[in-house]
Amino acid sequence: MRNASYYLICLLLVGCLAGCAGGLGKPVETGALDEPLPPYEPRQTKLTPEQKFIDQILSKNGLNGNGSKPTVIVVHKLTRKLTLYQGLTPLKTYPVVLGADPYNDKLSQGDTCTPEGVYRVRAKYPHPKWAKFIWLDYPNTQNWLKFGRAKQTGKLPEDADIGGQVGIHGTEDDLKNLTGQNWTKGCVSLLNKDLEEIYPLVTEKTLVVIKK
Repeated sequence: MRNASYYLICLLLVGCLAGCAGGLGKPVETGALDEPLPPYEPRQTKLTPEQKFIDQILSKNGLNGNGSKPTVIVVHKLTRKLTLYQGLTPLKTYPVVLGADPYNDKLSQGDTCTPEGVYRVRAKYPHPKWAKFIWLDYPNTQNWLKFGRAKQTGKLPEDADIGGQVGIHGTEDDLKNLTGQNWTKGCVSLLNKDLEEIYPLVTEKTLVVIKK
């Protein structure tokens, strides 16, 4: 009985060694390493409607070529939010306050409305009252067209002035901004600390979109 057990153990050892030795044999040559790898294609991410709109206005203004990624500022009047984009990439969103009439589109000087549309930056500079000022090119062609139609239809008097000096600036009273008070005459106002973050990224190529 002892000899039979000894013989069985020897058979098992021989089988195990044979199996392990077989695992160390020559690997199968598939030739895969000799074939060139397929070209890398980055994963396409789905653009939001807002990103698609930004892409369109960048194309229209000739600012989306040669790998350039200009700063785009989008102001939503109803939610009172400003989102800073680098190209099509959103970087950060900030709370803002607007003109005393935050809902209607600006048509003339003194209506306390914040204008809607796509604007360019005319200049930026320190401001003695509001920390810094980003001056927009209001009124642009679209604003003049709306202004003319409003006069033709009697919505504005003949002596109305379209106004100007509209921009993005800070505040002299943080509390008014923190409580959400719409106190400007039509400009977009941020907290000074938020304006400090945006200001260095604003250039002559920056587009500002103000929408409902």
